Amino acid sequence: MATPFKRNKGPKEAVKQVRLKLRSIDVWSAVKAGFLISIALGIGTMVGAFLLWSVLANSGIFSSLGGLITSVLGDGNEFNLESQLSFGNVMSTATTLSLLNIVLTTALSAVWAVIFNLIAKIVGGVAVTFTNN
Repeated sequence: MATPFKRNKGPKEAVKQVRLKLRSIDVWSAVKAGFLISIALGIGTMVGAFLLWSVLANSGIFSSLGGLITSVLGDGNEFNLESQLSFGNVMSTATTLSLLNIVLTTALSAVWAVIFNLIAKIVGGVAVTFTNN
């Protein structure tokens, strides 16, 4: 009967290890990487806001909550939650938050790279070990 798992009977290759130290991070590279990550997060925020709004709008939650708030406030006060949480309002808020997130994340990536470089000068960097398997 054939064995389902064939084992290699030959000699094993020696494991090679290389120890390196990360002593600095290029600030410009960190800014570029932070910018691309923040763009991806901004797109995710916009898509998430759209999906959440469409699910809530199509399920009728806005009208139900609007009726509940109107009944709590009384007959004289008309509160229209659907107009407050319209598609335009939700997407403009998501766009504003995404743009703010892009600016702050890009700036903070540069700050974190500078802080890492300062700490690495004091402690000598971060030791990293690489192997070939």
